[in-house]
Amino acid sequence: MAVSKYIHQSLENRSSFEAFFKRNYHLSCLVALRYVRNEQEAEDIVQETFLHLWQKRADLKIQKNLKNYLLHAVKNRSINYLHRGKHFDDLPDSNLLTNLNEDPDEAFSEEELAVQIASSIDALPNQCKKIFLLAYNDHLTYDQIASTLNLSKNTIKTQMGIAYKILRERLRNYFINLFALSFRRLFK
Repeated sequence: MAVSKYIHQSLENRSSFEAFFKRNYHLSCLVALRYVRNEQEAEDIVQETFLHLWQKRADLKIQKNLKNYLLHAVKNRSINYLHRGKHFDDLPDSNLLTNLNEDPDEAFSEEELAVQIASSIDALPNQCKKIFLLAYNDHLTYDQIASTLNLSKNTIKTQMGIAYKILRERLRNYFINLFALSFRRLFK
């Protein structure tokens, strides 16, 4: 197969495509899940989309934002799936449907933020992560966490301080970018 001169670098060879897949699979599943609301169906849609992207790579002329193209393809494939299955009551609110002409920098920022937060939480030291998740997922107070883990309340406070510091640092650039996008939108 002859490779188009317009082919995106992530589609040039198998290893580049695999790296692109690994970077974007989870985010793509979150996009599909917004529409189909079933994890298995969302994963199937994402896998089909990646397969289609790989099979049609020579015909595609995506030079800049392959990730944005992928996320729109996942969104469209998800909506088509719902239409074919006559699941019209499962369609999300119209404010979740995004316009294909939107600014690529603003597209899917909620999903990207969720991925960044989950990745940052996952990178916390084990004990710190356990305490943080008990506080935020299970909504336990510091006293309840201390009792559950048989630790002092001061240890819980210290670990939560460490978690906040690490998360602030890891998410700093992302929040600055979100702020800049929101600020820019005010003056359009």
